[in-house]
Amino acid sequence: MLNPSKNHHIAQVDDMTWEPHVMGESIRKVLDLDADRDSYVHYRYVPPGGAPEGRRLHLSINETFFFLGGDLPSWEFDSAHDHAGHVIDFNAGTFMDRMPFSIHGRRPQPPSRTGSTLLIWTSGGGEFEADPVESIQIPFTGKPPTFDAPFTKPTVIDSRAIKWEAHPLRTGWRWRPLSTIAASATTTERPVSLVYIPPENHDVLALAPAPRRSWVFVLSGGLGVEIDGQSADLKENTYMRWNPGVTPILPNNVSPVGCTLLCVGHDLSTG
Repeated sequence: MLNPSKNHHIAQVDDMTWEPHVMGESIRKVLDLDADRDSYVHYRYVPPGGAPEGRRLHLSINETFFFLGGDLPSWEFDSAHDHAGHVIDFNAGTFMDRMPFSIHGRRPQPPSRTGSTLLIWTSGGGEFEADPVESIQIPFTGKPPTFDAPFTKPTVIDSRAIKWEAHPLRTGWRWRPLSTIAASATTTERPVSLVYIPPENHDVLALAPAPRRSWVFVLSGGLGVEIDGQSADLKENTYMRWNPGVTPILPNNVSPVGCTLLCVGHDLSTG
C-alpha cells in the first residue's frame, strides 16, 4: 500500500505486479499517489496494434510523459474542426507535456508495432482519462462542442537529439534539460531533466531542500542514496520521491556504467 504522507517513497518496478488500466488494454504499475492533488505517477504499458478512432481533450489536467521503449503513434489536432490531424510516433526518449485543451487521440492506422512502455505523471484528476466531465470527446462528425479557452499543442522533445551538456552545478556530471514551462499549482512538477552521473564521480553531496514534491527514476545504472537517515540502493527502474524540505544525500556506490536519472521537480542542486 502506498503511503503518500511519508517524507519519501521508493518503488522498484520489477518488484511490482501489473494491474488493469481504464484505457483500452493498457496495464500499469502505480509508482506513487498524491492524495492532496489526486495525482499519480504510473509506469504504463500500451500493447501493440491500433486503437478505435477517437479524439478528446482534458479541461484542467496537465499530463506529462517520458517514453521508455517501443513506439506509440498518437494523433494530434489543431482544433475541433481539424479532422485530418497529424500523427506523432512517440519512441524511447520522447518527452511529451500536454496542457489542458490539447486535442489528441488514436486511430487504427498506423498501429503501434511493438507496444510502448512509458512513465506518465499528472497534475491531478485520478483516473481522469475515463472521466466524462474532465475528458471531453471531440467527434469527427456533426457539430463539435464549443469551448471558452483556446486550444493548445503539446510540447514534444526527442531527448536523444539533445546533446549532453555540462551540468551547471556538478563537475563531471552531464544533463539534458527538458521542461520549458514554469512550475505552478496547475502543472506537473518542474523542472524536468535527464542527468548522467559518471562512475568515477563518488563525491557525496546533500541536495538543497526541495521546494515541491520531487522524484527521480533510474533509467540505467544505479547509485546509493541516503534519505531520512536511511540508506537505499537505487537500481535501474527504481522510483524515489521526496517531499518539500527533505534533503537526500547522494551519490554513493555509483555503478560501473554510471547512472542516468530522469529528474522531476528538482535540478539536483547542492545545499
